[in-house]
Amino acid sequence: MSSFTPIPAASMKWERNVLGSEVTRLRTDGAMLTIVHGRKGDVVPPHGYSKGSVTYVVTGRIEVDGTVMGPGDAGTYTAPGDFFSVKFLDDATYIVARADADEITVSDLGERSAHNLDA
Repeated sequence: MSSFTPIPAASMKWERNVLGSEVTRLRTDGAMLTIVHGRKGDVVPPHGYSKGSVTYVVTGRIEVDGTVMGPGDAGTYTAPGDFFSVKFLDDATYIVARADADEITVSDLGERSAHNLDA
């Protein structure tokens, strides 16, 4: 018996989070994968993570603090670190992988972790 569980696209719940992006989240034993959709011109405001993250661009182009990334490009955020923002240069989709127990931090909240946020 396989321990692989498929998750059909039609069953994923998409929502617009408080950072302004459309996201869906997939979780398993300690890991979280967030898929982020945005439209050209959208901006995810400065934020960080308590444990770090890996970002991978699937489609379109985004700019992360002055670095332009396109399909197949990836980057890492090491915590604790400064905050970073994401600008959508095109309609784009990127993926963020991080620990499920990780907390997102937003600079305008005085570095307090903001629960139920995701980028």
